[in-house]
Formats: sequence, structure tokens, C-alpha cells
Amino acid sequence: MSSEPTSRANDALIEELRDAVGDEAVERADLDVHRAIRDSGRAKTSEGSRSRLLFAIVGAAGVVVAAAAALALESWVVFGVAIVLHAIGTAIVVTVAVRATTDVEKPGPATVAMLEDEGVDDPEGTLNQLVEQTDSPGGNSAT
Repeated sequence: MSSEPTSRANDALIEELRDAVGDEAVERADLDVHRAIRDSGRAKTSEGSRSRLLFAIVGAAGVVVAAAAALALESWVVFGVAIVLHAIGTAIVVTVAVRATTDVEKPGPATVAMLEDEGVDDPEGTLNQLVEQTDSPGGNSAT
């Protein structure tokens, strides 16, 4: 589906790239939008995988509620298990948050929806591929 993006998709990706790296870097770069779309990596992601951080936080909050219930029931064994689960939940939330914040660039939600409608399977990955093209020796965008 992503073999031939439309000119509307190309224009939207270039505009997002300009917002991300600046006009000068885009002008100097030798961009290949078709290659960026092809090499962008993963296929369409579900809403569930886009909301990993939310799920992790809700799960960790559930563990905190369970620990409070264990205290109310005066069950120290359950409380000990809840504390261990809380530590694991905290580690998961931190890991997911770090992964979510280390993505180089993300297009706006409206642009993502439009690009997906235009046949771009992975708008975020495609934009990141274009950012890498501006940083490559051919693009030569070092300032």
C-alpha cells in the first residue's frame, strides 16, 4: 500500500520535516521520500501500542490500590507482594516513558491521520527516516 505515496503525502512529510529540522537543512538535503516510506520500519501500529504509557500508568495505579487494600485488610503477605509488584510497575512505567520520549520526531495527529489515509503505513518512522536523510553525508545538514 505504501509503494506510491501521493503528492499530498509528500508535501505533508516535507512540511513536517521543515518544522523539525528547519528550512535550510531541508534545502541542502538530498531527500528521497519514497525510500523513507519504504524503509520506515514497522507497519501500521494499533492504537493500543500507541497508548502503552497510558496502560502502564493505569496498571501501576491498580497495584497501588491493591497495596492500599492489603493494608486495610492487615495482610502483610499481600502487602509484600503488592510492594514488589509496585516496584515492577514503576520500572515498567519509567521504561515505557523513556521509550516514548526518545522518538526523534513525530508528526502532528492530523498529519498522521492524513498520511495513513494516503497510504503511508508508518508516518512517524517515515519522518524519522527523512530526518536521518538530512543528517546523512549526502544531506550534510550539520550547522
